Amino acid sequence: MAIGGTFVALAGDLELGTATRMAAGYFPRLLGILLMVLGALISLKGSLTPKKKREPLYQFDLKRLFILCVAVLAFAATLQFGLLIAMSLMVGIACLANDRPSLKETLALIVAINTIIAIIFIGALDLEIALLPSWGGA
Repeated sequence: MAIGGTFVALAGDLELGTATRMAAGYFPRLLGILLMVLGALISLKGSLTPKKKREPLYQFDLKRLFILCVAVLAFAATLQFGLLIAMSLMVGIACLANDRPSLKETLALIVAINTIIAIIFIGALDLEIALLPSWGGA
């Protein structure tokens, strides 16, 4: 909830706009509100759920967290080469966080996500996003 509140507070100075003509503050404010609502629902559920005796604590897996952070950083570093290449690399690295990564499943996921990205961003929203790098300066 604190992260959501921070998003809302920092987006307070930005123009909001409307749902059809979003301004710079629309998405951060909406995301912050959704994070606060989600945090409140999770807190409420956790407070109302009866506790089991000697319930083991969840152990945080730092290896998987590290792999996912590397995947996001790789996406940011390779976005200049096109969205499809950056997304493929991110998904490929993120799939390594699985206990038993499968090349077949990873490739299927990369193809599915890249297809969905192309359909939504280019086909439906008609955004001018570089899906692939433009070599040759054209």
